[in-house]
Amino acid sequence: MVVNKHKDIIINKYAEYDEDARLVCDRGHYVEYLTTMRYIQKFLKPEAKILEIGAATGRYSIDLAKMGYDVTAVDLTPKHVEIMKSKSQGMDNFRCMVADALDLSMFEDEAFDLVLNLGPMYHLFHKKDKQKAIQETVRVAKKGGVCMFAYIPCASLMTGYGLRHQGVERLNELMDKTGRFKDVPSEVFNCFYIEDFKKMFNKANTKYITNVATDGIAYVMREWLDQLSEEGYQAFLKWHFLTCERLDQQGYSSHLLYVCKKK
Repeated sequence: MVVNKHKDIIINKYAEYDEDARLVCDRGHYVEYLTTMRYIQKFLKPEAKILEIGAATGRYSIDLAKMGYDVTAVDLTPKHVEIMKSKSQGMDNFRCMVADALDLSMFEDEAFDLVLNLGPMYHLFHKKDKQKAIQETVRVAKKGGVCMFAYIPCASLMTGYGLRHQGVERLNELMDKTGRFKDVPSEVFNCFYIEDFKKMFNKANTKYITNVATDGIAYVMREWLDQLSEEGYQAFLKWHFLTCERLDQQGYSSHLLYVCKKK
């Protein structure tokens, strides 16, 4: 059995963080939810069986269950699973449990039509663990099933932690000659260059579909988004949805979504 050796760091981080409110706390964060859900629904088929790995408090999973889909959600953090259980009382088509993205042995091969990995890749700090998480995600997907992986681009750390939270000096200590930042477990989050993330799927038995900027410029411009009229916000969303797969919109997105299909 493979487990995340740094799971206590992650669990402790989320024990003091309100993840349940993150995606709906302002318009900028909500763009990530809207875009991710838009792509989930794009690839969903009627009566699909869904697994979300790293489901946090179930923002996506429970909404998908409310739409009538059969949904299983797992998360590393017991606090998150308890929140999901509380929010899903009386829902027969939703189940959740504590589980590690590196060990999904409780699920059989090819058990799900859609597999969402929307958090674990943020917190894996060794190449073999990243590959194992991809392997397990793909393993439990049916042939022809779609897998989605959320990840953080390098520029997101600079714009978010570096500039917004005055962490530029610390990032300078972690930066190599190419602008990549070292994976340091005590920092909680990691990041990728887009091309490096794609390379991890070279032997994953998948076919690449697309890469999406799920929040684009919305995260760093969220104060301005909150000042827009509703008409203005909808106009921004229209532009964002039209351009979020463009390469020139992806580097400075706070989150990216890699979409592939199991061969």
